[in-house]
Amino acid sequence: MSPPRRCLLFVPGARPERFEKALAAHADQVCIDLEDAVGLADKARAREAAIDFILSAPSTASEIGVRINIVGSDLGRADLTRIIERAAKPAFIMLPKAENAADVEVADRMLAGTDIGLIALLESPHAVFEARNIATASKRVQALMFGGFDYAVAARVKPNELGWMWPRAQIAAATAEAEIGAIDAPRIDIDDAADLARETEHVIGLGFSGKSAIHPAQVATIQNAFLPTADEYQRATRMLEAVANSKSAAIQVDGKMVDRPIELAAQRVVALAKMGLRQ
Repeated sequence: MSPPRRCLLFVPGARPERFEKALAAHADQVCIDLEDAVGLADKARAREAAIDFILSAPSTASEIGVRINIVGSDLGRADLTRIIERAAKPAFIMLPKAENAADVEVADRMLAGTDIGLIALLESPHAVFEARNIATASKRVQALMFGGFDYAVAARVKPNELGWMWPRAQIAAATAEAEIGAIDAPRIDIDDAADLARETEHVIGLGFSGKSAIHPAQVATIQNAFLPTADEYQRATRMLEAVANSKSAAIQVDGKMVDRPIELAAQRVVALAKMGLRQ
């Protein structure tokens, strides 16, 4: 079972003075953004700054990755080429505007000989229709991420729960089938922690395993929402103990039948509880 990755925090690649501050937020993942957050004139400088940081970063609980430019573009190829040339080892590369399996395959070939993971960012209706193929295009793919705001423009919907219901459900189903992560779009309002917690609970209910953030202040709220409560942890522990001690395929715990799907859900709760219990 892969480690839980509850929150992915973006940090602009053109602002290297913020890289350490991003790590200090203790997000499960930190992604240095070389795409939307960097103007054309600053692309090369941001690329080198990101690689410098990855090469020199101290050991940290946060996985550090890079969102490159579109993989089929000259800039995207340059990003990957420099990462390889300088022997940098980010935990993952995020592929923006991934439209199909071929986009993943391009990155997969360029990264041959490395163990760098991939996160594909789906930002259009076509990409969502292709979610199953993208999710299984390479063993490197560790998650799909929903690019909600670009999707809303392309699909002519509002960027809210109603407009995002269908693509979120499609991405969650595709990633569950492929047994990889699903990361939700960030919330652009950074001051409303209560609504952020509510939105995170909503996507957890849809099957997402993580949510992205654009500000360090959002990290704790997101990561806390994914943690089990003390009662949930205790119930899951009782279920797993009962399964381990039972010689029967059909057992009851707290008056409820426990079968294989319930056992798997309990295992996920226990895995998350290793990171803490909900506050």
